[in-house]
Amino acid sequence: MKQHLIFFDIDGTLYNDDKEMSEDTKETIKKLQENGHLLAIATGRAPFMLQEVIKETGITNYISFNGQYAVMNGEVIYENPLDLETLKQLENDASSNDHPLVFLNEHEMVSNIEFHENIKESISTLKFEHPRYEKNYYIDKPIYQTLIFNSEEEDKLYDDQYKMIKFIRWHEVSRDVVPVNGSKFEGIKKVSEALNIPIEDCIAVGDGLNDLEMIHGVGLGIVMGNGVDALKEVADYVTEDVHKEGLTKAFKHFKLID
Repeated sequence: MKQHLIFFDIDGTLYNDDKEMSEDTKETIKKLQENGHLLAIATGRAPFMLQEVIKETGITNYISFNGQYAVMNGEVIYENPLDLETLKQLENDASSNDHPLVFLNEHEMVSNIEFHENIKESISTLKFEHPRYEKNYYIDKPIYQTLIFNSEEEDKLYDDQYKMIKFIRWHEVSRDVVPVNGSKFEGIKKVSEALNIPIEDCIAVGDGLNDLEMIHGVGLGIVMGNGVDALKEVADYVTEDVHKEGLTKAFKHFKLID
């Protein structure tokens, strides 16, 4: 059997809406590993948010911050932090619009406001508490991803104002902010190069808008049935929902597990 390098999104793919991983999914991961495939996480989450999924799956290689920070065998092989001057502009504009920000690096997430209900609401869906407050945290530390908290109707305040960043909605009150050239697929290319595995032999599984580039770019892009329509349009294969064991069914379909 040909060896594949397989990348898994977490939320909505490995984890269901309750942020739980089914026993079938755990067994599928185990079987793929036993069959000689190389596995990695590809997520919008930060490294400090990955301890539980690493414990559950045994997958220690990951691409985090939607592709801005890649780790293989415990070693950081790729970093792509946000531009400081752009962050300063964003912080000024967002503050003027009463839209809070959360800054993330590999160690923690920090808010530029003491408390905001939108931060609590969205971050709680990831099973994390409201981050601590430090307004100028981003000034002297590398920031790989920022979260901005605004409604879809307010997106237009930012979308055409910045050349070095892009915005990806992940919650009805929040968007990820990453470098304009950043994506999970950029991280995948770095990992595949490090392992000398062609992109054509890479597989990716996801469900959200932040998975678009990787699903389109790898050799086999699998989208969960609960995935967004825009992602399904570029998929090589659409499986069933996460609640219906779509991940397991997909790998059985392609005969990568029994």
